Amino acid sequence: MTLFTRLYRTIVITRLAVTLWLLYQIPGYWRRLRGMPKRTDEELRQTHDKAADLILAAAFRMRGVIIKMCQAIATRSDVFPPEFVNRLKECHDRVPHKSFDVIRPVVESELGKPLDAVFSEFSETPIAAASLAQVHAARLHDGREVAVKIQYPDIEEIVKTDLRNMERACRIYEYFEPQPLALLPLLKELTLHLGLELDFRREGESADRIRELFADDEHVIVPEIYHEFSTGRVLVMQKVGGTKIDEAEALEAMGFDLYEIVQDLMHIYVRMILAAGFFQADPHPGNLFVTEKREIVVLDFGLSKQLPEGYGLGLFELMFSLMTFNEAAMIRAFQELGFETKTGDTDTFVTLARRMISRSDTGAFEGEFTEEMTNELFNAIRENPVVTVPTDFVLVGRVFAFLSGIAHTLGHRANILAAMGAAPP
Repeated sequence: MTLFTRLYRTIVITRLAVTLWLLYQIPGYWRRLRGMPKRTDEELRQTHDKAADLILAAAFRMRGVIIKMCQAIATRSDVFPPEFVNRLKECHDRVPHKSFDVIRPVVESELGKPLDAVFSEFSETPIAAASLAQVHAARLHDGREVAVKIQYPDIEEIVKTDLRNMERACRIYEYFEPQPLALLPLLKELTLHLGLELDFRREGESADRIRELFADDEHVIVPEIYHEFSTGRVLVMQKVGGTKIDEAEALEAMGFDLYEIVQDLMHIYVRMILAAGFFQADPHPGNLFVTEKREIVVLDFGLSKQLPEGYGLGLFELMFSLMTFNEAAMIRAFQELGFETKTGDTDTFVTLARRMISRSDTGAFEGEFTEEMTNELFNAIRENPVVTVPTDFVLVGRVFAFLSGIAHTLGHRANILAAMGAAPP
């Protein structure tokens, strides 16, 4: 990456940070001068919308870490207002791709061979594009159809530059703002995940691990990784076709019972999260397909998560305590999962549970974490003295909320306990 590029990215991030700071501080300053109270959440909505638009525009222009930061913000409704979360969700599926002229040299450099020495066919148009890489369809000389995931050139240097700039901006913000949003912890979490996602060898190993977990389940397909053609920046895998898991009409036209598909999907994630403690943490419809044999295809293991020992049991205890509203068990489960309060007052956990359950369709927890329920939980966390919300819980909650959304699209419910055989469907 050239010096000009580094300076350009530094200037863009600095300008964005200053613009956002002024957008919030100037109106607050004038209100204080006039002796007016702080703006309410309702009054701040328009400012939040404008700020989110500015961030989104910069993300699509800069790509790289900015997009990853937006994706991280969109999953942290416990920290950020709904306007940010809803607007920045677009970074999950609107990422522009790079031209083939930019991508081809990466593949040839990584493999140490011309493209046609490895592939008999290679589509120049990507089938998917993300913040760090894009995927192309290809065919090996032995006839195997493959999907090739290729990291963007200079992305490691871009990541390092952007992370330094964003850390600098966060520290300056926290210096001037006496009660800041917890941006630095989020940035540290993002830095850890990016370091893992940039190593495609690790992604390949994660895919192998999940494939082995489901070796005895004929309803689950995890594409095979062709390690002999893969490197840290190029991942070559088996290309598996199918119908997106949220396309209800197409699945019904294939003769499938949508309830059975939902149950199969829930069994997969319950087994990964609660039994194995290792899971694919990005279950959006672009990563889940259904084959003509009703097999569920699970793709993209860049964001895979190892949970602490016993975490599945803690989640199980939390669900049962919510269903029975056993306050003592509920408090114990929250604490075992890593939640803490500033004051040590455990009644806060009961308040969180009440808020979350209030958004259930029936007013009781019946085994499904809907997006409305998890959003209400995180809204309550922002308003209560919870000082530590474990990242593991945020990821798991986000996964189950996504699964709930997919299930509802298919006309059913994502009942975790039913998938475990612990409750009626």
